[in-house]
Amino acid sequence: MSATPPPAQHEEAARFFDRTSADYREKYSTASRFHHYFFNERLAKATAGLDLRDADVLDIGSGTGALYDHLEDRAPGMRFHATDVSAGMLAQSHVPAERRFVGHAYQHPFPTQQFDAIFMLGVTTYLSPVELDRNLAFIAASLRPSGRAIITFTNAHALDHWSRSAVRSVAGVLGAKDKVLGSGLRLHAYGAGEAAAIVGRVLEVERLELLNHSVFPLNRLLPGPSVSLARRLGRVDGTPAWLRWLSSDLLFVARSQATRPL
Repeated sequence: MSATPPPAQHEEAARFFDRTSADYREKYSTASRFHHYFFNERLAKATAGLDLRDADVLDIGSGTGALYDHLEDRAPGMRFHATDVSAGMLAQSHVPAERRFVGHAYQHPFPTQQFDAIFMLGVTTYLSPVELDRNLAFIAASLRPSGRAIITFTNAHALDHWSRSAVRSVAGVLGAKDKVLGSGLRLHAYGAGEAAAIVGRVLEVERLELLNHSVFPLNRLLPGPSVSLARRLGRVDGTPAWLRWLSSDLLFVARSQATRPL
């Protein structure tokens, strides 16, 4: 009898986030100072400079709908569409039910086929290379010429990533299954150049932003000082190499290659 094949990576992620979905929204509140800083900095930088009034917006891996909550009052007339492989996460969202889609973005017949902005925040870490390419191809095909794609990656060269990787096996032994570090999920991280090249296969990268200038576990043990320092580092101009070491995540803003200047 043949062995049962292991679940696909997206199925493992869906099960994990279904299990943790009930209180996930609290991470965006001030109950956790570090998570509040981390998630809200990402939302602020992901939407900076975008006018999404009366726009068609797609959020791939929308989770509990934090991006929708962030934009709802800032973008009147916005038509927001949310996808996630976790039904449990989407069930916690304030996105109108008719605009929530469980599963992969490339599987759904959305009301519109072209979007002014497509976000994929905190998702690539959980995608296999094949799934990452599939999602990027969908984004490239679904972006209006004037639109923008905003995509984040875990930074493979960050001290935060190295320290988290070092404690993953310990977290698993201690039974921290409700935490990403102890979940057993396969995680993927990329250097800035590698991530830019991957996005650049199908999109034109406009700029890179650095996120979360803190290091695990200090950002959990000493959240106040860690967040204060991170905010000061966040005001540094540009993306110098030394700051990349202190930035856990990379955020790329990209546009359709069809709009590349001649």
